[in-house]
Amino acid sequence: MNNDEYDNDRRREKSSDASELREVAAALPEIFDAINKSVPQMITGLIAAVYSPEAAGNMAAGIGKFYSGLIAEGIPEDVALDMTKKFVGALDFTKMMSMISDESKPSTKIKIRHSDDEDEESD
Repeated sequence: MNNDEYDNDRRREKSSDASELREVAAALPEIFDAINKSVPQMITGLIAAVYSPEAAGNMAAGIGKFYSGLIAEGIPEDVALDMTKKFVGALDFTKMMSMISDESKPSTKIKIRHSDDEDEESD
């Protein structure tokens, strides 16, 4: 392959890449619009599912069955109650969401070092 053929191939590749990039860029607003509409709806649906009266009733029934099962297996009442409290704590949706949120945030901690003989000035 001579230089002219190589240059022509490179131009075609660059043109093709630029064309693909334009197509992707044109689709981005539509994608972001769909995300902006669907994510809040999903979050609302999740919260409604967890905090609905039906979900609360199901959760209460599950907790009761858990405690009753422990007692039926011969676990002392105080131990069964403690285990049930820990079980309920593990079901705390708000706590789980907070932990997920905290883990997803970038760390923004800044360490400032001061030497003993320097004074920090502020405006």
